[in-house]
Amino acid sequence: MPYNMRPLSLYRSQVQIDAGYKFAIRTHRYDSGGNSLLLRKSGTGSVYHYYYFDLRYGIADFLEFGAQTNFIRHGVRSESETYVTASLTTSDQITVTKINEVKGFGDILFSATLRLPVQYKWFDLSATGGIYVPSAEYRQEKPAHTITNITSANSYTVNLHYNYTNGFGVLVYLIESQVKFTFGKYSLHAGFTFRTPAKEGTSIRWEENLTEKQFFYYDKSYKYLLSDAFIADLSLHYQATGWFDIFVNTNLQKTSGGWTEFWGNKYRNRETELVTLEPCFELQISPSLRVCQTAGFPLKGKNADAPFYLFTTVRFSNFLFVR
Repeated sequence: MPYNMRPLSLYRSQVQIDAGYKFAIRTHRYDSGGNSLLLRKSGTGSVYHYYYFDLRYGIADFLEFGAQTNFIRHGVRSESETYVTASLTTSDQITVTKINEVKGFGDILFSATLRLPVQYKWFDLSATGGIYVPSAEYRQEKPAHTITNITSANSYTVNLHYNYTNGFGVLVYLIESQVKFTFGKYSLHAGFTFRTPAKEGTSIRWEENLTEKQFFYYDKSYKYLLSDAFIADLSLHYQATGWFDIFVNTNLQKTSGGWTEFWGNKYRNRETELVTLEPCFELQISPSLRVCQTAGFPLKGKNADAPFYLFTTVRFSNFLFVR
């Protein structure tokens, strides 16, 4: 069904499976004043791989249930730093490299969507409630530091490698609302999502000591409270033909509140903001198969990365138990 004729939820007995992949390159970052910083000048590089899985089923023409999760692999390499000490007889050099890596499955979101129980013509409204079950952990894994390029007793390279998981660590609630207007081949779609943690969480972080070119690790427990997240979308669609939908989306993401414990003291999490422009298209391959392609261009932000990304989604939908 073309987008301009499609309601905001599935029909009864309709099943939909989405599989998506996002590739992002982190070249800029916005500081606390909203200024764009070119990370290449500081020697920082980052690549982001994101895999998305979503399953939805229509219980009735106005009610659907869904479940989704994701898998992330994201590494950030910082600029190498070299420390040199010299005396009358020797010259020692220690180079330090640092990699922060996030890898693993995210938590599972279970959700239910309720829309207006009327046939869709030109106006539709839906509301979604969901909960993230902490199937993944929120913690720092044991670091994998190494010592390489040993040329003398005090000349070598220290490779710092920190590993993190991809979960929230606690139950997180989600509330979402969407509205859609259609006028002929044009549609206007707006959505708002709010995400908040159910409680404080407890995790561990690792500390290390370097003694005689060997690392010794010990872990410390700490508490945290996730920030609230706000996401707003506004998109304009043009149904060029029955199998081709072109649209432009503007996405706003903000976080606020929350705190993290360091050495027994609570420090407020930084507020973040990012506005992204997303030109997109949806292509109908067959009655059951669609492909959606999105490109993301950061426009402005605060305390946030500003990656360019490509997001491809393959969507299969069909009706079960059709007589």
